[in-house]
Amino acid sequence: MKSYLDMIKKPVKLPLLQGEEVLKYYTASYDTGTSLASTWRPGNLYLTNKRLLFVQIRKILFDVLLSQIKTINIVKREWILGKKVKQLYIVREGRKVPYIAVKDPENWKREIEERTQVSQSTPSDPQSAAHNARPDEVILKEKGSYVSPGQSMWRLGTLLLTHKKIAFLQSMGRVWETPLSSIKALRIEKRVYGVSKSDAICVEYESVGELSKAWIIALNLETWRKELYARASLKVDLETLDKIAVHLDADSKEILWFLYENRHARIDTLAKLIEVPVHMDVLLKIRGMINPTAEKIVGYSILSFESSKVDRETGENVTYSWWLAGQPQRERREPLLDIFEEGADLVVYLELLGIKEDELRLSVTNNQLVIDTDNNYHKEIPLTAVVNADSLTKRYNNNILEVTLKKAGCRPA
Repeated sequence: MKSYLDMIKKPVKLPLLQGEEVLKYYTASYDTGTSLASTWRPGNLYLTNKRLLFVQIRKILFDVLLSQIKTINIVKREWILGKKVKQLYIVREGRKVPYIAVKDPENWKREIEERTQVSQSTPSDPQSAAHNARPDEVILKEKGSYVSPGQSMWRLGTLLLTHKKIAFLQSMGRVWETPLSSIKALRIEKRVYGVSKSDAICVEYESVGELSKAWIIALNLETWRKELYARASLKVDLETLDKIAVHLDADSKEILWFLYENRHARIDTLAKLIEVPVHMDVLLKIRGMINPTAEKIVGYSILSFESSKVDRETGENVTYSWWLAGQPQRERREPLLDIFEEGADLVVYLELLGIKEDELRLSVTNNQLVIDTDNNYHKEIPLTAVVNADSLTKRYNNNILEVTLKKAGCRPA
């Protein structure tokens, strides 16, 4: 009769990191070794060029970055029915990985050690270096609760959000984790918590080729919601846009559908699209109607301004443009700043949050627009053309400053 460890299982589709590929997999089982009565869990062990993972059916029970592995040993200890077999014993940054029983543990040890040395060496690719420079940089960490489908009891522990993943931890180790790149939807739902109902974040994510769900509750739930929205790669689908468009006027709808088809556009393009004479009219549509409507319906702004961003489909570096958000707008987003030449005029648009119009002091020095306020705000904006400093006029509406200057040699009409 074949041993369980001789029965290789068909691999399942894993949620891989960027640039990650599976190198090896085999039937295995693991035991945390934390209880008096060991409980072995059957599944598949996977080795990739970045991680070691253990998958049971379609759920990742644990994974560890190769760069975090410190030592690998082989020990002989009891397995199923008391039989003693060789097992992998791995320590990562002061913590051990569960005992792993797998066929040919010596070969696994050698290959993991080889890959660990490669992973811990300095990468030649600068992007890889930046990617590995902060593998576990913590953004949020707070006591909270977690529940998954089929569970009736909430688990108490610690919620953790990094630049790459969200996880739920208990004293025994990691209970749940998913990469931010695998998140497909986020929403607030009412869930029974104790004797009453409470707001919870529903995280819908892809796990080994299928959609799964998890719910989390934290004291600062709104902070978690905003940070997750800002970092998860959420796509705005057609159904969502339809829900938003119903509440918009004709010009706002035209802007929304144009950006849906083209992904991004400069403000002068949008002004021509809806046939308005000044760019301020476009900004008021975006800031006064489109984004507030989206925030009410889906919880975040769907149009964002970027001074520089790469279009992933074309590879083009797009500057000073509005984008249909492939992910929600960041809380600490870059303020709007744009400069246009319109015939004899140079027009500057600048977002000034929390500043009143009567606090503004504007001047032009050394061909730079200088902005000062009574609250020690100071900004100098290099101008793209030589201007007549005495020709400055301004408008201020909805925290957007519009400054118009005549180019040198041109007189006011």
